[in-house]
Amino acid sequence: MDMGTSELRYLELKNKICYQIYNGVYEDGERIPSERQLAADYDVSRITVRKALEILEEEDLIRREVGSGTHVTYRNWGNDTALDVAALVAPSKNPFFAEFITKFQKTAWEHDTLLLYVEVPEKTGLEDCLYQLYSKNIRNAVVWPDDKQVDAKKLLRLRSIGMNLVFFDTDDAFPYADCVYLDNEDAVRTLVGRQPKKYGRHLFIGWDNLAISNVKKREEAFQKFCPEGEVIRVPWRRDRNVGETDIKRIEEKIRSMGEGLIVCNNGELGQRTAELLRETGMSKTAALAVVDDFEGAEGYPVSVYRQDLAKDAECIYRQLEEQAAKGRSWKAKRKAIKGIYADYGEGEE
Repeated sequence: MDMGTSELRYLELKNKICYQIYNGVYEDGERIPSERQLAADYDVSRITVRKALEILEEEDLIRREVGSGTHVTYRNWGNDTALDVAALVAPSKNPFFAEFITKFQKTAWEHDTLLLYVEVPEKTGLEDCLYQLYSKNIRNAVVWPDDKQVDAKKLLRLRSIGMNLVFFDTDDAFPYADCVYLDNEDAVRTLVGRQPKKYGRHLFIGWDNLAISNVKKREEAFQKFCPEGEVIRVPWRRDRNVGETDIKRIEEKIRSMGEGLIVCNNGELGQRTAELLRETGMSKTAALAVVDDFEGAEGYPVSVYRQDLAKDAECIYRQLEEQAAKGRSWKAKRKAIKGIYADYGEGEE
């Protein structure tokens, strides 16, 4: 096997072993093949194998014991890596995330960090995409998973081989990454508590995909502050479109509620509900509150609690810096960031 020039062979071998570790071929505490076997498997000299293993040992990814062999050691701590380049990884780019990209780009630029945006291919897992970045020597990543599920085992392996990770808008990656997200309890508490009048009836409009962290947390917060309230769930779609059948269901539910407060899980649901209330004249009896903002919200009688994306961006960058600085002493943190409340009153026709 041609593994490049001799001075690079040990680095290529080291990366091949890391790839095996990432894929779970070598689990935590498991013994890897002997120097002799690795040399035969990869068609390199034992000197090359020894050098590759020395690097892995320096990075605390393996431990070598006389008479016991070489064992893999997973580690969940920060990695001392330069923040000259960072990747922003997401499965899609909707208006909300596009705005966050702009804010985080500004923050990264102010800290002299080059930011790369990477959109995860449809049939590729988040973690596999992150490993591709690792293989290109990009070791700092901010991840917005949207509706992608997180593989905790692979995150630990990524952390072990040398990646620093911050997840945005979810805490599903904890404790293998810092997690920065909206304070959903404060959002719902504020939207319900700051209404100009008290309502006896409450309705929550959310998505049916409760595997998404903020979808679940916002509904739970509504049930906490409005225990007698009703919940209607709309089928989740990544493009956030709401079908006409579901609009009719929402309309029927609002009509049956009469006077009351409607809380929407996010901006897309809020916008469709605001349009429905205006079209049907029900905005005279039903008040609307929305977690997150939406384009044109100021034209409707609606209150919103939007994410402070500039504050989110600063917090995320600080967490990346902390992971690199703290090393072994780093422990993952959950950062619930308070948002910004706005009441657009009667709106504008």
